[in-house]
Amino acid sequence: MGVCVKLPLIIRKRGNMKPSKKEIERKFPPIINGTYKKDMPSKDIGYQKWEVRKTYEVEMVYEIVAKTKEEAEELLSKEECIKLEDVDGYGKTFRETITGKHSNDMSGNEPTTWNKIEECVPSEDTDSDNDFKPFLNYEDTTWSKDDYEWNKKEDGTNIEKK
Repeated sequence: MGVCVKLPLIIRKRGNMKPSKKEIERKFPPIINGTYKKDMPSKDIGYQKWEVRKTYEVEMVYEIVAKTKEEAEELLSKEECIKLEDVDGYGKTFRETITGKHSNDMSGNEPTTWNKIEECVPSEDTDSDNDFKPFLNYEDTTWSKDDYEWNKKEDGTNIEKK
């Protein structure tokens, strides 16, 4: 009975078993100006999460994830459900989501309120190759509820930080 071992398909010159600097940088790009993979960020960065309370005969609470408030409003108008059933749908991509649930029965003309509750931002990271200096990792994201960490305005444009 033989043993099958899979070897990497990197062909090197005879005698040179160490990977080249180009091969290492291709697999592990360097940290430049305090950022990692800023030129190839995660597609989740920039999405914003909205909690929307819109009152009908019943009050529905939606949690919408979209790039801009306008896209969130569009998704709400397309998917909103005035039944006593929960809402669970998608926008143009799987990242754009909408969920809604029935919370209580009311009557009246209460206004619709919009409240930004979270934003997907790059995570802060450190690396031993960078003397453990903190940098923004655009490949690894996190949802932040803290508005001082947010990078996008409601219309999807960048917030200018001072």
